Amino acid sequence: MPGRKWTVDEKMNIVLEGMVPGANISEVCRQHGVAQSLYYKWRDAFLAGGRAGLQSGPSTREQELEKQLQEAMSKIGEQAMEIDVLRKKSNWGRK
Repeated sequence: MPGRKWTVDEKMNIVLEGMVPGANISEVCRQHGVAQSLYYKWRDAFLAGGRAGLQSGPSTREQELEKQLQEAMSKIGEQAMEIDVLRKKSNWGRK
């Protein structure tokens, strides 16, 4: 029998409920029908995501997008120069 599928919001609310000062993790898990091992897995993932969000500097995704942008801008610059050369050779666009 497959386990229950939890939404992201459900997971987050259960984790936050367990992080309230004085919260009893066993009771929180029992109320929601979650194994404690699964709760701690969710909590660790939640905290890791928070750490990643607080890191200074661009994320790996941001770095990749910046690299793609620079490559595209370089290519556009090359094409603009080629267009200028072709225009000068053919006198295109001149009256």
